[in-house]
Amino acid sequence: MKKFILLVFCFAAVSLFSQDRKSLLQAALKNSNSGDSTFLLRDSVLAHLYYDAESDSLLLAGLSDQAGLSKSDIDYMRAQLQHYSAHCWSADSVKNAVIVSSAVTPAAALSPKKLAKAWNNYFSTHKTGYFEMSEPVFSKDGTYAVVYVGFQCGGNCGNGGATLYHWEKGMWKPVKNCFAFEKQPH
Repeated sequence: MKKFILLVFCFAAVSLFSQDRKSLLQAALKNSNSGDSTFLLRDSVLAHLYYDAESDSLLLAGLSDQAGLSKSDIDYMRAQLQHYSAHCWSADSVKNAVIVSSAVTPAAALSPKKLAKAWNNYFSTHKTGYFEMSEPVFSKDGTYAVVYVGFQCGGNCGNGGATLYHWEKGMWKPVKNCFAFEKQPH
């Protein structure tokens, strides 16, 4: 009987975490999206909140003095990023998302001429840009989380950033934009 109760408790905890994660992802996309009911989401889950592991660490360190995040919360979030395992978003990961394969999205490291051609090819099939997201990282108690959301729409078009969210009154609310970018034409 004890094993059964423990199993039920574990299942409930996993379901609750999954729901919280899904509602966070939905809130982050709603916060970044122009309100479209459906949108394209690149399948690859981003491994970082910012640029690389060192930048992620600096971003999180900057949050240690804000919004009630302790050093142990920051360490816990850092550990989640360090143990990231590459995976992809699926059709049921985020409500209203249409998954776009990374194989058809233009690679950022292309020369300007090849990048323009890649975007033309992309837009011949897809009439709009696509969103990309990181896996969220949570504080120890699960009431704070940081997630990166970006929108890619061409070589000189796009925006994004990482945002700190807080779970209150049954929903995720943005607390602080950790950084933001917008591509500007040259």
